[in-house]
Amino acid sequence: MTNPLIDNIKSIPPVTRFFTISTVLACLGVTTFSAFPSLYINSYALLKEYMIVRAVIRRGSYFVIFKVVATEVLGWYRFVTSFLIPPGIMSTNRVNALFDTYFFYTFSNHLEAHEGKFKGNFPDYLWFIILCGSCIQVFNLALEAITGNYSEATYFPHENLLACLTYVWSRSLKNARINLLGLVPIKAYYLPLGNLVVKLILGGPVALIDTLVGIISGYLYLCVQSNTMPIYNLVPGAYGTPKKKRNDEGRRVGMTYVDNTSRFGGFQADYIDDSIYDKGYLKAPQWLYSLLSYPKNTSVRTTAFTPAVGSSFGSPSFSRNQSQREGTPTGSTTGYSWFGGSETAFKGKGHRLGD
Repeated sequence: MTNPLIDNIKSIPPVTRFFTISTVLACLGVTTFSAFPSLYINSYALLKEYMIVRAVIRRGSYFVIFKVVATEVLGWYRFVTSFLIPPGIMSTNRVNALFDTYFFYTFSNHLEAHEGKFKGNFPDYLWFIILCGSCIQVFNLALEAITGNYSEATYFPHENLLACLTYVWSRSLKNARINLLGLVPIKAYYLPLGNLVVKLILGGPVALIDTLVGIISGYLYLCVQSNTMPIYNLVPGAYGTPKKKRNDEGRRVGMTYVDNTSRFGGFQADYIDDSIYDKGYLKAPQWLYSLLSYPKNTSVRTTAFTPAVGSSFGSPSFSRNQSQREGTPTGSTTGYSWFGGSETAFKGKGHRLGD
């Protein structure tokens, strides 16, 4: 006899399952056993450990030096476990930690799942988390060094990574209808901007910077994915992206005019198309596939300039995910109830008269 709870947990994609379960266990460890110092690392902790190692090297024996250095190297696991602590767990109102954990699970699950951006590909999604997580840690340590703020808890990588996932999700489903805070209906495209406003109001400048670090990390990942230059790819017409021309052929007598820009629910003016840095697909390196014993032919590396079928060489093309989802527009809804809109995008087909 199967257990429904165990079956539901097993159905969660592996990376999302790891973060969800580990975050719950880390929160229990922090609240019950005060395990926060053993899971969290920042510039303050690194500086203190550096001073210890320096003092031991000057005055300690070889055995003591080896012991201290080995201990500090093993302590780098905190660069991973620090992503498991939502900031709300350190406040008096710990309900916020529950919401952060749920939102992290929701966005991560939708990106990693078979119908999401990574099509259920375990190594590729793990590589995405590794790259964005490393970028977040570097940004946070640099910000602490620049500002000179070495207090024991100035940032929370969990919050940064959640903002990163939210941004990448919003870029892959721009036209999905969601409810910001469950109240304000907006398109997913505007969700990162809405989060910035909410964080600024509720958490002040520090929370705003935390969200910006995550968004910038996600944006840089998209730049690597599409093989485009940061900042420059934001310029309209960058890389010679052709402007869309109205198809007047459809206005001939006896023909039905079909406009692809009206794919989302028939609202032509509201449809938001992909930017050049949204295109492409970043495949994990071969060593990661070998390490995970995962089939290596499950995805294909493409960029914004990979020729698509029927297009000329060098012209920007849709990514692997977009070609596989042909007929499923960017504006399709998510299926999660808290997002609001449960409507599915209209998938119409144009036919010539007499077909």
